Amino acid sequence: MTDLEQKAGRNLTGGRTPAFEMRGTLAVLTLFVFLNYLDRYALSILLEPIKTDLRLSDTQIGLLTGAAFALLYSTMALPVARLAEHGNRIYVLVGAVLIWSSGTALCGVAGGFVGLFLARMLVGLGESGAIAPAQSIIGDGVPLARRGSALAILSTGGALGTALAPAIGGALETKFGWRGAFLALGAIGLPVAVLVLAMAKDPPRGHSDGLSGSASRPPPFMVAIKRLFARPSFALLVPAMVATGLAEYSFFLWLPSYFARAFGETTIAIGTQLTLFQGVPLLAGTMLGGVLCDRLIRRDMRWMAWLPALGTLVAAASMCLLFLLRSKELALAMLIIPSIACGLYLAPAYAMIQTLAGARSRATATAVLTFLVNIIGLGLGPVLIGGISDLLHARFGDDSLRYALFVVPPLYVISGLAYLAVSLRFRAGLASVAQENVTLSDVSDT
Repeated sequence: MTDLEQKAGRNLTGGRTPAFEMRGTLAVLTLFVFLNYLDRYALSILLEPIKTDLRLSDTQIGLLTGAAFALLYSTMALPVARLAEHGNRIYVLVGAVLIWSSGTALCGVAGGFVGLFLARMLVGLGESGAIAPAQSIIGDGVPLARRGSALAILSTGGALGTALAPAIGGALETKFGWRGAFLALGAIGLPVAVLVLAMAKDPPRGHSDGLSGSASRPPPFMVAIKRLFARPSFALLVPAMVATGLAEYSFFLWLPSYFARAFGETTIAIGTQLTLFQGVPLLAGTMLGGVLCDRLIRRDMRWMAWLPALGTLVAAASMCLLFLLRSKELALAMLIIPSIACGLYLAPAYAMIQTLAGARSRATATAVLTFLVNIIGLGLGPVLIGGISDLLHARFGDDSLRYALFVVPPLYVISGLAYLAVSLRFRAGLASVAQENVTLSDVSDT
């Protein structure tokens, strides 16, 4: 690692004090993120019974999985992040879980498409206050040398939620119906909110970078935005992560329906199979990405960008093969490869955001990317796939969804190339962060 790269994170191995031991906080935040993703992705395994019961089209299903959630999730991410920059992030997290859990429960009593749409909007509102504050707590509480692993652990909560959503949602639907499944999932939110309030700690801003006091206070919003996008490395993250979001949401939200239509499986069977062949590999890839990130950045910090590029390009190639397979057994075996690859990018990409944002704008940086990724990726991706599937249905029948999903691999290729572009400007971004840290350190010492 060069001197320049070391200056970007002033305390590479330090930054922890007994007053802000992060282990308990990391554990409870991982549980928090697990529930966040469980409630978000449980809908995907319930789509087929919902579609049958309420007689919905694929376009309407796409709107429920995408636009309904993304509308408030994206637009509220920025103001909630600014609240987190200035206030107590633990209170933001508690409010978030209570709101999205209420929305999840209300999905279970919705009488039709409009009711489900409004309930999913409430879920999106609550979840807008989840990821940015949680990641910024880790960014402020964990030094750079261990940040990749810490964010990988946090990301395993999301990977586990994504992994277990089909199995848990499928089991609940089999026992209680799709309405009972939503009610049961919503009820989990209250005990999780109590745990976050009781156990999670909010470290001082800039703690892991050796900054304190006025040096760690967040700048005005437009100043923060201008400073972030003045770094080409951060600006290039936008197309990289937006393309990833388009591909990821389209793939994961439609995958249970694809297996149901392509291979004629029951809800609980699909849930179990996807947990084993998608969820477990996704979890393994997430942990692998964090461990590799921490080790490889000691040699070259640009591995934060190279690992996501590798993961997204491998995902693109393997998904092309996956959608061509007509055998369920071969398709499940092939699913392992893109699932590992999709997990591989998570921790390095999140670590890159926290590193390039600097100490004072971590939640804002995450929220900016969350807004753009979700308003475009989640807002357009699922409904795009649903719309294409509806257009192709007259010709291909249930196979229309298979061909619609061929939109996904090119999006991962675009993402991989964009991450490679980020790597070309990454050292310049680190230099900008290093200069900012030096300036802020001078302020904190006066």
